[in-house]
Amino acid sequence: MSPIFYFDYISPYSHVAWQHLKRENKLNQFQFKPLILGRVFKHWGQKPITEIQTKKEYLYKKCKRMADKNKFELELPFQHPFNTLYLLRISTREICEKLEVNQIELMDHLWDMTWVKKINVADPDVLEKELKVRGFQNSDQLLELSYEREFKNILKNNNQEAIEKGIFGVPTISYKNDFFWGFDSIEDFYEDYPNV
Repeated sequence: MSPIFYFDYISPYSHVAWQHLKRENKLNQFQFKPLILGRVFKHWGQKPITEIQTKKEYLYKKCKRMADKNKFELELPFQHPFNTLYLLRISTREICEKLEVNQIELMDHLWDMTWVKKINVADPDVLEKELKVRGFQNSDQLLELSYEREFKNILKNNNQEAIEKGIFGVPTISYKNDFFWGFDSIEDFYEDYPNV
């Protein structure tokens, strides 16, 4: 059983965690499950960080500091917060398998587009064109599938699954009956489960 990495592209902490796992060559150890962070917050009665101005500013500074310290690229997105639904849906394992797209490769480009290149990924037309430029010739099919109920439901199921586990934020690594929230908990995960 592989550990699960829950994420939302809206989270700079998820971006930093992705970059860390990528640099450590550990991405292939995980199942990646996108979820809608706002709905997780809503379930637990939490206010999104971006709705509290001082907390939002602190979040950006903290993540930028973490990225600089770890030598990861990170820039504020085109806008923040932004609609991540298209990104999340096309990142599901199910859509990637249906179209024979490498999920990790696709996600890596989506992180780069969002948190490095400042591309307006909330616009499906911009997203489709940028993916095509980056070599995903079936980007139109990726976006088309993202509108289908079957794939919309995958996100809902991921959210429900995470909530049932008690997960309240991202990035979170879930393994066995345990979970580890936040970039700074990645090392805790590997300390507790060194044989993963």
